[in-house]
This record gives sequence, C-alpha cells and structure tokens, in this order.
Amino acid sequence: MLSSWRRKSGFRFNKAIAFLLILCLSLSQMVFVYAWQSDNEDGTFKNPILYADYPDPSIIRVGNDFYLASSTFVNVPGLVILKSQDLVNWEIAGHCITSFTGNNAYNMQGGVKYGGGCFAPSIAYKNGTFYVVVTINGENTRIYYAKDVAGPWNYNQLSGSYFDPALFIEDDGTPYLAYGGAWQNQISMIQLNSSLSTTTGSSRTIFSYNNVEGSHIAKHNGKYYLFNAVPAQRLVCSRASNIWGPYGETTTLCTAGKGGHQGGIVDLPDGSYWGYLHQDDGAIGRPTRICPITWQNDWPMFGRPRHIGEVESTYTKPIQNKPVKVPAASDEFNGSTLGLQWMWNHNPDNSKWSLTGSALRLKATTASDFWHARNSLTQKGQGLTSSGTIKIDCSAMQPGDICGLGMLGDPRGYIAVTKDPKRIIMSEEDSVKATVNNITANILYFRIEMNFSNKQAKFYWKDDSRDWQQLGTSITMGFDWQYGTFQGEQYAIMNFNPSGSSGHMDVDWFRLNDVPGSNTPTPTTTPSPTPTPSPRSAFTQIEAESYDNQSGIQTETCIEGGENVGYIENGDYVVYNNVDFGSGAAGFQARTASATSGGNIEIRLDSLTGPLVGTCAVSGTGNWQTWTNTTCSVSGVSGKHDLYLKFTGGSGYLFNLNWFKFTSGGVTPTPTSTPQYPVGDLNGDASVDTTDYGLMKMYLLGSMKDFPVENDLATGDINLDGVIDALDFAVFKMYLLGDIPKLPYSLLR
Repeated sequence: MLSSWRRKSGFRFNKAIAFLLILCLSLSQMVFVYAWQSDNEDGTFKNPILYADYPDPSIIRVGNDFYLASSTFVNVPGLVILKSQDLVNWEIAGHCITSFTGNNAYNMQGGVKYGGGCFAPSIAYKNGTFYVVVTINGENTRIYYAKDVAGPWNYNQLSGSYFDPALFIEDDGTPYLAYGGAWQNQISMIQLNSSLSTTTGSSRTIFSYNNVEGSHIAKHNGKYYLFNAVPAQRLVCSRASNIWGPYGETTTLCTAGKGGHQGGIVDLPDGSYWGYLHQDDGAIGRPTRICPITWQNDWPMFGRPRHIGEVESTYTKPIQNKPVKVPAASDEFNGSTLGLQWMWNHNPDNSKWSLTGSALRLKATTASDFWHARNSLTQKGQGLTSSGTIKIDCSAMQPGDICGLGMLGDPRGYIAVTKDPKRIIMSEEDSVKATVNNITANILYFRIEMNFSNKQAKFYWKDDSRDWQQLGTSITMGFDWQYGTFQGEQYAIMNFNPSGSSGHMDVDWFRLNDVPGSNTPTPTTTPSPTPTPSPRSAFTQIEAESYDNQSGIQTETCIEGGENVGYIENGDYVVYNNVDFGSGAAGFQARTASATSGGNIEIRLDSLTGPLVGTCAVSGTGNWQTWTNTTCSVSGVSGKHDLYLKFTGGSGYLFNLNWFKFTSGGVTPTPTSTPQYPVGDLNGDASVDTTDYGLMKMYLLGSMKDFPVENDLATGDINLDGVIDALDFAVFKMYLLGDIPKLPYSLLR
C-alpha cells in the first residue's frame, strides 16, 4: 500500500516523443476521445493494462469474466470495480462506496482527509454474490456485498480493524481474512461466519516476515499460496498445505524494480495463470500490470521462461479475439447521471451541483483555496500523455468565484476565470503565477496537458474568437503519498469562492483527447511548435529527475522530498540539455545514496563519448535513502552544453542520485556575514510564510538563481546542514504544516 522508494521496469520511454497540441473540435462534430488502450489489436498488448492510477489491484475470475477492485482513497464514489473478458480490455463497472462516514473531515469540515479513505481492497465471489473487503483508514473493516458489481452495494461492518485484508473463500464456502501491516512483520488470519457478517474464533499468526503487507491468497493443486508485498522492495509468495499454515516456505516472485509489488495470481478458463501487481510510476501513480505465470517446482513465478521475475512491456494477450475496451474518460454531461469515471475529491455537497440535461452545473463552494475546495470533480490523469479540456459558460458567476480546470495532486495547479475584475489566472500551489486581463467572453475553454514522460503539465485557454494560448510556465508533476493525495495527478473541474457565493458555472463538456493505440494526441490542424528550452544554470541545484533523456534508469519517491533517479546500473546515463556553465566551472556536487559500494559519475559534454570534464566517485551510505553530499573537481567546461552524466561501476545497482550542481570555486558555499533576515524569510518581508516556500521551490527547480534577500545560504539553509536542497524544502513544508515548532530545524537530533 505504501508508495515505493525503489522501482525499475523494462518499460522505456524516449523523451523525444512529440507532445502535440490539440485544437478544440467544433460542437457539430462527433467526438471520439479515449483513455489509454493496452490492446495492440494484433494479438498482443502492452503494459500497463491500465495506464492510470489503479493501485492495490485485486483480481478474480467468475465464469468467463474478470473483476478488478482498486484503492480510491478519499474520492467519492469510491472503491472502483472494473470488468474485463481478457485481463487486457477493461471497463469501469461500478463503485462500492457511496460516501464516507465517521469523520466530518470527509465533508471538508474541520479539515481534509486526502490520503485517507479506501485502502487495498480484496474482491471474492460466493454463490452468486460478490464480496469486497476494505478497511477504511482509521475505521473498522467493512465487507461490501452485491449480486451485481454495478450495485447497489450493502455492507457488514466487523468489530475489528484489519489492515490490508485479503478475503479468501474455501471450496466448502468457509470465508477467511488474512491481514497485517508492514510495521507488524507478520500476517494473521481469522475466520468469518457463513454470511460474512462477523468474525468467528480467534485470529492466528500464519506468516512472519519483515515489512510484509498487502495480502492475497490463492489455491492451486491442493496448496495454499499467500502473496505479500514488501513495499518498495519485492513481491513474495509463501505456501502451505493447510489454510492456517504454517507458511514456512517463501520465495521472491519479483522485485519492485523488475516487476512491482502488491499483487497475486488469477486463473484463466484454460487452467493457466496470470499474475497482477502495481508498479510505482511517479506522477501518474501506481498503474496495474499483468504477466504470465510460469510454474517452477510448484511455485507461481512471475514472468515467462528465461524472463522469470520480470514483468515485460509487451506480451501475447491471455485470451484472444475480445473487443477493445477502455475505461470511460470524456463526458458531454447531457445525461441524467455522471459517467463512472468521475469521483468527487471528498464527499460532495449535493446541493451544489446538478445535471441540467445539457451541462454540469457546478455552484461555488466556500473554500480558502483549491486544496480545501469541496465538490471538485475529478478523474485520473492518463499516460503516457493526455489532454483534458473543458468548455464552460461563466455568465452566472459572482465576484470572488474561481471557476475552471485544476490538476489535483502534489504539486497542484489550475487555470480559471475570476470576476471583478474578470480575468483568467494560472495558479501553482494556490499561488497565482500568470494572469490575462480584459476578458469579456462568457464561453471559455480550458485545457491541461499532462506529459508523464517528462513530468510536465501545461495550462491553456481560449475563447471563440481566439486560438489556444498557454498561460504561465509548466508545472513539474509529482507524487506525494505522505502529504499529498496518495494518488497520481488528477483532472479536477472546480468552482470555489473564499467568501461564499451563490454563483455557478455550466460545464458543457470534458474531453480527454487521446488516440486509441498511441495515447498521443493527434492535432486537427498544425500544432504550435515546441519552443527551445531556456538554458538552465549549471550553478543552481538541478533535480536529477528533470533529465531530457535517459537510458536504463527510473525515478522513484525520495525521502528528502520529490523524486530521485534510482536503479542505476553500469552504463546507464541521463542527459540535461542546454546547461549554461558561464565562464567556467571548477567543482561538482551531487546528493547521492547507495546500499552497495557505489560507483562513479562520469561528467561528459554534448554526447555520451564527448569530452570528459570530471569523474566523481560515489561511496556507499548503507541504504538507498541515506543521503550524503559527493563532490569532485571539474575542468575544461564553459559556455552552453548538453550535459551527460554516465554511471559506471560493478554489477547490480550502484547508487541513487537526488540532485547536483556545479560551482565556480569551492563546492560548498558559505555565508559572507551574519544573516540580515531570519531563516526562511526568503523575500525579506519579516515573515516566514507560503510565499517564501514558493520561492524556495522556484530556486530548487532552477527557475530563480538567487533569493531576493542577501546571504542566500544563511537564509535558505532551513535544516542547518550547510547546503540548500530538497531536504530544506521538506523541512520548510513540515514547519508550515505545524509539524515542527520553529526554524531553523536540524534533523540531526
């Protein structure tokens, strides 16, 4: 269930994939727009089968149909169920949860519950009834049941709370729950009564293993197989001859780097088996992947022969000749119900929205900002790239209303229209970054383009008299399981007003403009040219994951905040285009971590075999997330170059890279004098607040070379470790959230 800190898949993307703009289709045209299509329509498919945030999958087969249950966290309706005939082509069938109870924060009253809600469900079937067990965060376990996965669903609430519960129904109909959290280092089991309404007897420990959770159980040839995730590390399987164990034998099915975790197996009508799991994939979340099972010595090994432990990007389909299907995405809002793809960001206030027959009417909700705005209507961002576009009528908005299209996640942003003055704004982290004034039109179009290959989101607007125009700069998308939504980036249609309002906007339609098979937008006219990127200074901190090209690596969540480059092996490399070294650099500093003996960073210019200006030796730190500063000298570099960092060393994984920068003199800058401003006051206004936090982010992303105040290091070194980096950014956020009392704040206590 936890977000992975390690992953590496065989799925490779070229950063040169064109990200094309789509011009709005006229209303008279029939619109065909799609989500990611896994089926190649030639008897093969590509992973992931669902290229969106469908984490913690649980899959069963009933007859000739397959059903998948997935976590949806705080979104409502929640706990999504999908249906397929071949494990490749999926449609949304329904949701188990209609609303959350027990805490007013689910109604955005007295707080928010992002990251809470529905975790790691398990689906089963018995005598014509579907059952889904789930433990809503902080509450007792529920077992939902229905004759049809489309609903309606009812539920029984158990007397205890069982973490990541796996529901298994024996051949004789006896139901069991296996459960356990990673901190417990064990999995327990308890029996249920025949109606699955209460537990019977006592629970027993059936399996002990460090950091296991996310259980699934299957039975094959008289043996019981218990599958467990070791988050961020691997998927393991244990087996026993009795449902109660002991599960003394254990094997690793795959590592998070080659396959994923949090999965199990499902049988096909022909008697074969396929495995399923999710894989951490950065800003898009944790998509579901599948692979064939190869039985070896009665163990269900993930992968085909000679590729054991590896979930590959392409396979022959498990079942042939089934129709192509994808989850719904676009919506014309001309029916009596919302499409199944939509979920509210918390329990909705149903008095604030309606369907008029031709539009979605969204009344303004009272909220201080986008993060706290109730009734934001969301759906998942789609890989590899996708564009969400809405058409709105804002003629009934009132002063203070903020109506538009958002990107909900961490980070978050939106493009919206306001009134008095009537203008269009683009916001990042609830800070306005760009504005268009003198807006007179009431019919407006907003678009957000999400490119998960380079993690960039862009914001556009138009009206009926003007073509598409980008507003503001792009936002680097991310995934934050601890302080964010615990989900990949989502599209969000929103309307809020900090002071309250009776205004509304009408949303004519939402369209996800993807082409089946390629998932790359196809323009109806000549696209706008992609601008040449501005040079980035070599002397500001460059996040490792902001590369323009790469070979062999994958990004992963970093304990110091954001992401790092991981799973580096000998010969892998990353490329950063148009780096400006000015009159020359003398030193190189990198933030590195290694659970092995490390390796080397070769610093080259303009090509993989270009001039070698320095070699930096990286040492082991004892853990993949134990970070240290690594330094070396460089020479013979000035002006603008494409920067190649080539990684060399022994076999296996070498080290992780969080960020790097060059220096013109010494590696570590020092303050020239006692700071004039308190630590954290980056703009010199005698206040440490979210404005300073935004400046810190701009500085770390390289969009600002220096802080507005003097003595940059003394003012920005939030955690007193002698360098301004992502760890300072994380500590700053903790301070603003009230988790630490004051600044500066050292983590070395």
